[in-house]
Amino acid sequence: MKPNIPSPNKRPAWQRHGQLWRSTTGLCLILLLTAGCKKYNEFRNAKPTSEVSVNTYDFLKSQQGLYDTLLHLIDIAGLADTLKTANVTFFAPQDYSIRTGLYNLNYTRGKYGFAGNWTLDSIPPAVWDTLLRRYMIPAKVTSDSLDYADGVNLTTLSYGYLMNGKTAPTNASGIIAGGPTIIQLSDMNRSRFVRDWSTSITQSIDLKTANGWLHVLESKHVFGFISLVPLAFPYSLNPIQAPYLGLPSPIPGTIEVEDFDDGGEGLSYHDTDNNNNGGQYRTERVDIENCGEGGFNIGWTSGSEWLEYTVEVTVSGDYDLGVRAAANDEPGGDFHVEFDGVNITGTMHCPRTGGWQSYITLSKTVTLTAGKHVMRFVLDTGGYNINKFIFTKL
Repeated sequence: MKPNIPSPNKRPAWQRHGQLWRSTTGLCLILLLTAGCKKYNEFRNAKPTSEVSVNTYDFLKSQQGLYDTLLHLIDIAGLADTLKTANVTFFAPQDYSIRTGLYNLNYTRGKYGFAGNWTLDSIPPAVWDTLLRRYMIPAKVTSDSLDYADGVNLTTLSYGYLMNGKTAPTNASGIIAGGPTIIQLSDMNRSRFVRDWSTSITQSIDLKTANGWLHVLESKHVFGFISLVPLAFPYSLNPIQAPYLGLPSPIPGTIEVEDFDDGGEGLSYHDTDNNNNGGQYRTERVDIENCGEGGFNIGWTSGSEWLEYTVEVTVSGDYDLGVRAAANDEPGGDFHVEFDGVNITGTMHCPRTGGWQSYITLSKTVTLTAGKHVMRFVLDTGGYNINKFIFTKL
């Protein structure tokens, strides 16, 4: 790994990475700084906004309620002046990420027999201060400066805590690494081993403000990485199973295979080896890689492995369950899906599809009852990749 922030930019980020604000939040930033909201496709070829004349705090405040919760926490922690005057790079978590973290905290409190009624103001300001500083780097950190194979170790604002920043390409239209560049920000958890890190990715990058730089983390990031619950509620040091994104996955809808529940080996999943062979998205030992359809898929599959997902069915009835799967070799492999321990699909088979990223949809009609359930995806054999589950009401 390289030491803290290396060489200056080699060329402007927009030349290297294309449109940096293609996602919803990024587009809103462009619109708010130009002419106001219009249909997104009218701005598809627009030059991205890369600099604003206001400080980081005031810019976030100007975004019409998108960061009200975040700014409230910044005020509680006494860090407003830092984002107004100090030369810092801020990896901004979205408000949804903070709400997810609070949901996880109350969910955990309930599991231990405590009232699950904590609000943002119930948590000591010192916890917010500790965690918010992990998103603040007292230096210029742009995507160009992180363009190294192992990334760059970043020392956070005060406390000398180490994070890691690394650029990574995304996939687009089925083309591996064909999309815009993102930044992977990792909490190293005081370990030099990548398997111990907790990682999030950016939704938009490289906005220059009057006093620093701003990157926006994706909404699927859970505030505090994995540290909010144990810092705010020390009783929670023993693992429990909980929805990965804080809320049960809704059915009908799409469930990404990599969003299996939190809890760990033997509780929310079982994997036959100790490493995340793809090295992407999460720190658990489940094998996750970049997917040719966008996002991530699970590969390196073996028989007897399984993954669990907390789901909520909104309406009882029959559903079409579509599983996106791919297999490079004959004979492919078998799997089934369980709800609350009951096999609802029988054995499903993924044949050879012509490549590990050549996905097809395997369908089955299933009958589901309304309410919360635990869905288990069981790999009867290995030999295929899985991308997502799609539930459609019939």
